[in-house]
Amino acid sequence: MHDPANHFATGCNIKESTAALMPCGQPCSRTHDRRMLLVLMLVNDSARRRLLIGDIARAVNLSPGRLAHLFKNEIGVSPQRYLNNIRLDKAKECLENGVLSVKEIAAEVGIPNVSGFCRSFKARYGTTPKEYRKTHLRLDLTSVAPVLRIWVK
Repeated sequence: MHDPANHFATGCNIKESTAALMPCGQPCSRTHDRRMLLVLMLVNDSARRRLLIGDIARAVNLSPGRLAHLFKNEIGVSPQRYLNNIRLDKAKECLENGVLSVKEIAAEVGIPNVSGFCRSFKARYGTTPKEYRKTHLRLDLTSVAPVLRIWVK
């Protein structure tokens, strides 16, 4: 199995945990169902990929409908909403820490449609990705100093 901390190595400083997380990033202590813990781990580890509820349901020996029902009861949101929240949280971190374009970040977190990404981001955080970056960018200048020296020459 790969190291989830290196899962988003293209400019995003994201440390994923294999612990089950709620959409807000808090540890999930509400569920004791091993299947739901496994589903949360699968979703957290594979958020970049196109995930189908049928594939996840097969991994835990449930029907898609039963998985959606159990997930909503245990976690409090639908599997799709949870996945979108994970992706948007990762995008937010990329905007704060990286130099990727909004289009690159959308693709990196698994949302290929940039306009859909921007709409979802604004709905969740109340601002566009570009505006969010302007106010929250935390760039370590020591990491870009060698590039700046080359660029200035």
